[in-house]
Amino acid sequence: MTHPEIITIEKMGIPYSADEHIKIGECLYCESNIYESSDTIESTDGMFCDIDCCHEYYEIRKR
Repeated sequence: MTHPEIITIEKMGIPYSADEHIKIGECLYCESNIYESSDTIESTDGMFCDIDCCHEYYEIRKR
């Protein structure tokens, strides 16, 4: 019997790292992955990967 993480790593070919980032969601605007250690913008609708995506989603213009 083998640990599930080892099986996943063998299938995906990803080297194991003890400080691996954990995915917590996707950006509402660009749909890129957002990880636990990322600087994220949270709103009542969801999360954004950065302030630019947040502004684009809500159509906020810079002056």
